[in-house]
Amino acid sequence: MKKQSIQHPRWAFPALIIVLIVAGCSGNANTPTPAPTSIPAASPTALIAESTATPAPVADKNILYHDDFTNPASGWSENKLDDYFVGYHEPEYYHFEITSPNDHETIFGPDKQSFSDATVEIKVFTVSKKTAAEGDFRYGIAFRRVGDQYYAFTISPRTKKWYVLKSSPSALEVLAEGTEDSIHDLDAEDVLRVDAQGSNFSFHINDKLVDQVTDAAYAAGEIGFYVETFDATNVHIHYDDLTIRKVEVPQESALTILYQDDFTNPASGWSENKLNDYFVGYHEPEYYHFEITSPNDHETIFEPEKQSFSDATVEIKVFTVSKKTAAEGDFRYGIALRRSGDQYYAFTISPRTKKWYVLKSSPSALEVLAEGIEDSIHDLDAEDVLHVDALGSNFSFYINDHRVGQVTDSGYAAGEVGFYVETFDAPNVHIHFDQFTIRKFEVPAACTINAAVALNVRTGPSTKFPSSSFLTNGETAEPVGRSADATWIKIKLAKSDSQGWIYYSTEFVTCSMDVNTLPVISE
Repeated sequence: MKKQSIQHPRWAFPALIIVLIVAGCSGNANTPTPAPTSIPAASPTALIAESTATPAPVADKNILYHDDFTNPASGWSENKLDDYFVGYHEPEYYHFEITSPNDHETIFGPDKQSFSDATVEIKVFTVSKKTAAEGDFRYGIAFRRVGDQYYAFTISPRTKKWYVLKSSPSALEVLAEGTEDSIHDLDAEDVLRVDAQGSNFSFHINDKLVDQVTDAAYAAGEIGFYVETFDATNVHIHYDDLTIRKVEVPQESALTILYQDDFTNPASGWSENKLNDYFVGYHEPEYYHFEITSPNDHETIFEPEKQSFSDATVEIKVFTVSKKTAAEGDFRYGIALRRSGDQYYAFTISPRTKKWYVLKSSPSALEVLAEGIEDSIHDLDAEDVLHVDALGSNFSFYINDHRVGQVTDSGYAAGEVGFYVETFDAPNVHIHFDQFTIRKFEVPAACTINAAVALNVRTGPSTKFPSSSFLTNGETAEPVGRSADATWIKIKLAKSDSQGWIYYSTEFVTCSMDVNTLPVISE
């Protein structure tokens, strides 16, 4: 995902950015949470509400802070300027309104507590009656704030897009972005969640993990809310049930990452080299580029620590730069793994032919172990995600989350991991690699049938669709998606590329993961 640097006009006027501070613990082991009270809301003309209530203790020792915004005296800001309005909204919301386009603001809670590792969750929605009928905007959670430095996780209900932002005194940068169809329309609540542990962040929308980002710039800071207008002239947001907990990411999950590089740091050690027909190096601000300038040539580059991996999951985002690639001719590129000398495997794609290849290199030959066509491979300038699961002599290969092939080969048990680029008749090719991750091998998700009778596999998510096959007790299938209400699961049948729908009930089906984390598929 391409990072962007967004210059915002309000950075020139830091005094106009109103930032308050997050509520937190006293010296007690359990952090207090505001108790319901009959104290009336502060006057709309008051700039800051004075906290006069004594918060009640929190029963759950994992909760560091909680506010359901039923108590106007818990100390959150009440503020109204010409283009900016925040405060309590009876009976249970905190509202945040901006009344001008191309503006962004943050609010942090009423105590200067700093959080490092934490899970932050909020319920939030747009009030349509008080929001411009046209134009885009985004809003969400701000965290690890010190001054103008913070991260933010935001959504746009009109475009269904989400963004991970990084603010500095001079710019607002997009670290990651994507589309999530489960984001609701205006007036319907979404649940946003951030798991922050060290430099690793996980982002969830409505209980679905949408992305993970690594960034070590800001280690700790305050937590609050972020709202931004683009071309929308007015936006009114309601926040509810802010909870900050001890981080929910299991400690061992951090150990699943064996190696990771997003190529934003030129000093991480990857090769910088330029020969007559070969050029590799960093490409600012976030890529590693690989160029070959002659036909019928292939080259490899391996990660700079020269680690040897056996069982592992390897994933990379990669695309061809059309402006620096010959207009005609074929080529392929991708992941190289288990390399020792001239011995390695490679998983590659060709964007011009939509073909994929599994290769095996030896000192004397380059052998094709498997190949096929995958229509989801993008054209030049558009990213593809390549993914390899390597377990012993068994390999599974994925393109854009679609499994395309499996291979069994016991030739090479372990070795280095890196990149492969090859020209056929193309005289020049320029490839960008991004978001390179090596993890401990991921056991594929599976659903097992435990019904006494056969379970129909249908062509759609309803009994109105005909049955194409059936599964019996003990058979397994790979889940690939679900219906919006999670009552039907789309599956890929074992030892087959055939797909279909099964009715989901824990009485009949047991799955190795939370079904609600599967992507919603509309048929």
